[in-house]
Formats: sequence, C-alpha cells, structure tokens
Amino acid sequence: MVGISLLALLAAQAWTEWSQLIYLIPYTFLGNSLAPLPYDGAVLYLGGRYSLVLIVVVAVLATLVIEAWNMELIGRLMAREGTRPFRCHRITQLSLRWYRKAPFVVLVATCVLPIIPHYPMRFLAVLAGYPLWKYQLSVILGRGTRYVGLAGVGLALPIPGIWIALASIVILGFGVRAARRMNEPEDAVTSLPPTAAAEEA
Repeated sequence: MVGISLLALLAAQAWTEWSQLIYLIPYTFLGNSLAPLPYDGAVLYLGGRYSLVLIVVVAVLATLVIEAWNMELIGRLMAREGTRPFRCHRITQLSLRWYRKAPFVVLVATCVLPIIPHYPMRFLAVLAGYPLWKYQLSVILGRGTRYVGLAGVGLALPIPGIWIALASIVILGFGVRAARRMNEPEDAVTSLPPTAAAEEA
C-alpha cells in the first residue's frame, strides 16, 4: 500500500487535472484503516468535479485493497495468544452469535450506513472465519452504494469545499469525544475515596 500510495502521489503530480481524484486513493487507504479521517466528505467533494462512475470505481477499488490489508492485519492480531481475553469475552461471543445469523447482510448494512461503525465487523468477520471473497463482495455492494450516494449528492448539490471541511472537522470532533468518553470510568463513584463513596451511597 505504501508503494501504491507513492505511485498515486507521483501520478497526481504528473496529471494535475486528475490530481484530486488520484489523491482519493491514498486518502481511501487512510480513511478506511485506523486513521480517524472524515472520509465521506472527500467523496462528497469530488462528486461535482469528476464523473460519478469514475469516482465510485476508484474509491471501491482502493477500498478493496485496504480492506484486504485490514483483514490480514486483524487475522494476525487475533491469532496471537494475547488477544484470547478479547476473543473469549462474553460481549465478543454474544456479538459473534448475532453476527452469524446474517453476516453478509450485516456487512453490507454497516458499509452503507454511516451511523453504524463498520470496524467492529472486521473483527467479527475474522473471528467467524468468514471467507474473504464474500467479505469483499459485501464491500463492493455496501461501499459502492454509499459512494454512489455521496458522489451523487455532490453532483446534485455542489457544496463549497470549506463547508464540507468544517462539517468533517465537527464530525471528527464528536467522534474523538465519544471515543474518550468510552474510555472513562462508567461510574464516577468508583473514582471517589472509600469514605466519600460510602457517603454517596
């Protein structure tokens, strides 16, 4: 992926009229991996600047590459002995049971809907031993539908790039805040001294 990204950056410098579309390739790698980047805004922005079909094809192909890398990385992580507590955790096992009821539908839905995080589904797919080709097919259908919608909105409503950037920053801020709150203790009483906790009780 580093090699593909470097080639994309060089190509963007050579073909400036296609540079923004070419930059979508490394940005897709980042936005669909561990980097918390507001990826949807980039597809929305490009919607009014390039062919919708071309945007979707580039975005989907780049997504397939990064998803193959994601699954390989997660597979290696989940094979380690240190991840046994996570694999055996009751929440993980409960999620796996629900996931196995309709894995393909779940994968497609989380690829399409921005309000449902897709990253946990990658772990569940690996733990369930879900075939990579079926996973990638769900990515084509789900992400393809999502990209068509985003690029279509960008084509129908040419939104200024600054507005998209500001909205993306706000959404990113809410996401970071939510992640921090998840790491906080569930009950503030647990952080109180024993005497104070007794008084609170």
